[in-house]
Amino acid sequence: MAGFLMLAAGGVMAGIYAWERYMLRVRVLEEWQTIFIEIAGEINYSAESMSQICSRIENMSVYGKKFWGEMSKQTKYKNEGLIGTFWKEYLDGYKYWELLSAEDKNIIYRFWESFGTLDIYSQINEIKMYEKRIEGNISDARQKMREQKKVCIFMGLISGLMAGICLF
Repeated sequence: MAGFLMLAAGGVMAGIYAWERYMLRVRVLEEWQTIFIEIAGEINYSAESMSQICSRIENMSVYGKKFWGEMSKQTKYKNEGLIGTFWKEYLDGYKYWELLSAEDKNIIYRFWESFGTLDIYSQINEIKMYEKRIEGNISDARQKMREQKKVCIFMGLISGLMAGICLF
């Protein structure tokens, strides 16, 4: 009986693990939104280079520390060149990239395409547009996270119980 309950508890834990992937997507998107806000502020109020901005983001990032460190190095190495020219090749190595939806990825990809090619006020307005788009995705991700919590835990419990029945 104890083994049966252990399997059921293990199934519940597996369900919670599956649900946490939804939660992690929300947190990663929230970090990207914060990054967009930070970049807009830096562009508007400071005269820092893109390398310095990326370095600052690296220090504040929880989910993309390694990625932003690489962006900082690359912008410095490429003489403060346009980050959009090498952005996509490094995003594929971003640790949490697989958690994001196709729409999330599209927003992040497109953000950098024209970055640095517009005047300051146009860039700030464009960043605000991307920030609002990602805000909508965060709202959708939160809704999906709430919907999937019970499903994931219930499916984990059922699979644990089924494994217990099969083994005992």
